[in-house]
Amino acid sequence: MLVALLAVVVAVCGMWQRETARRHTVPDALPCLSPRWPPAGFETVTAVALIPPAARFDDPWELAAYTALVVAAVPLALIDVADLRLPDDLTIPAYAVVTALLTVAGRADHRYDDLLRAGLGAVALAAFYLLLFLIRPAALGLGDVKLALPLGAALGWAGWEALLAGVVVTHACAALYGLALLASRRADRATELPFGPFMILGALAAIHAW
Repeated sequence: MLVALLAVVVAVCGMWQRETARRHTVPDALPCLSPRWPPAGFETVTAVALIPPAARFDDPWELAAYTALVVAAVPLALIDVADLRLPDDLTIPAYAVVTALLTVAGRADHRYDDLLRAGLGAVALAAFYLLLFLIRPAALGLGDVKLALPLGAALGWAGWEALLAGVVVTHACAALYGLALLASRRADRATELPFGPFMILGALAAIHAW
């Protein structure tokens, strides 16, 4: 039953994701919006990204929160790759929805410690990336700081170990990608890289493993 419900959610949200990505990027900026891209490309990516939270969480409100996060994360990652930005009208609502659903989950099962940790996780991760932004604005944008809010809430709910692991995996993946680009001479030290996809990847990996 749960798998069938998730399949319906993924199918419906795929249409929203496709239109959202198209609305926020210039024409032909994303291969996934071209006729050559598989028709179910967004749905497939979303379904794969939902595997870690679906494997970990049994509570429907928890799973709803992480599903909302993944649904918003897919177009956010693609927009960041295309335009090097993370729109406020996606990051802020994602934080609001994730927080609301986790609040319901926390109150329903009296998991107030987990709920408090989720709130602190959001603040801590956003503060961390804000500090990095202030130190080196060319490396990060305020969109990354705002994306840290829903990611921090989701990681904080999963545990402090997950939050720390998410940061480590994020920066390790970003560093490896940057080094690969430098080695292949496809970028130099001044090249701006999208950081949002690595934040999302690190969060999902940490949620699954920790």
